Amino acid sequence: MTYDKAVQWLYSAVPNFQRDGGGKNYKIGLEGPQELWSNLGNPGTEIPTIHVAGTNGKGSTVHLMASGMHEMGLRVGVFSSPHLFDFRERAKIGTTKVPESFVIEFFTEHQDFFTEGGYSFFELTLMLALLWFEHEKVDWIILETGMGGRLDATNICQPELILITNIGLDHEQWLGNSRAAIAGEKAGIIKPGVPAILVEKDPETQAVFERMAHDQKSPLFWASSFEFKSDLRGDYQKDNINGAATALDLLFPEYRAVWSLGFTRVVANTGLQGRWMIIGEEPRTVCDTGHNGHAFSELVPQAQRESEGTIHWVLGSASDKDFKKVLELLPKDESKYYWTGSSSLRTAPPEVLGELAASMGYYGNHYNSVRDAWDAAKNNAEPKDLIFIGGSTFVIADLAL
Repeated sequence: MTYDKAVQWLYSAVPNFQRDGGGKNYKIGLEGPQELWSNLGNPGTEIPTIHVAGTNGKGSTVHLMASGMHEMGLRVGVFSSPHLFDFRERAKIGTTKVPESFVIEFFTEHQDFFTEGGYSFFELTLMLALLWFEHEKVDWIILETGMGGRLDATNICQPELILITNIGLDHEQWLGNSRAAIAGEKAGIIKPGVPAILVEKDPETQAVFERMAHDQKSPLFWASSFEFKSDLRGDYQKDNINGAATALDLLFPEYRAVWSLGFTRVVANTGLQGRWMIIGEEPRTVCDTGHNGHAFSELVPQAQRESEGTIHWVLGSASDKDFKKVLELLPKDESKYYWTGSSSLRTAPPEVLGELAASMGYYGNHYNSVRDAWDAAKNNAEPKDLIFIGGSTFVIADLAL
């Protein structure tokens, strides 16, 4: 089996949320991943772990912590999703992605067992990561939930520390239709006696977390405010920095001067991409993986602050997302719109986005590819304008940066 065939099998032969969204292929629950983990020898059990959940900011927070720990000389295995440009981004140690040879060996050895068990794409990639981290004898593991928390496959872990970033309305069809209900699902990663850090202190969700922490006898910490700088751009990173700093200050208070230096080297130390990422100048062009109303409540003001002219919005969306919540936050003045599709089958047709947008007073042309939409924006933009590309991870992935 070649690497390409191994990944092709993974994408086609098992239930895959990344490919199909929810629907019939969406698996939820801990019985499957627990069984799978046990059959593989419970890899990673003896390695101290940090478990991270939240609506937005998980990826940035995970990589901030990993970069800080890297500066301390620790080898940290990071499991995060979704990937942007390379499947192997899901399992990394520093900037090193899980080797193709390890992926081939993993699926060649266990393919029949995986098929019979009906395990999902996410469950299998989690096990791939844990096996590789154990093989590499990493010092720490950081696991990012895929969706929710209580029934997320990563919740089989027994962590040293838990961190929850924030709560917004996303994946309501599975997690609940209120922020309090979603908080209840995220709070499901809080475990007996394990310290938990909450970044966002909000009246609608605070009591949910406090009740869960009390029931689990889990020490609860609200994130402190720090003045650390980071190479991750975007004003919204302030909360992510505070969350990561609170975690590392709890674990390694004597090394604050060292791990905080790592916050300024996140891209170099971990390879993280797609967070208010500048990919062009004159006009300034940025892309961001934010994909829901909660994220755009930060992204829209950021774009307005940085633009000295018109903002050109190149936007796409996964078909199972409530794009209306994004549209409601977008400005109508000083803006032009370019609705785009992507190569992912989960992406909403751009003409559908255009029709929805027009019904709300937002008008623009639609394009089948991100590159075509970006080219159109560049052709229309003046040097002092801003081009923003986003709305979906799939849109950023098609930039192939």
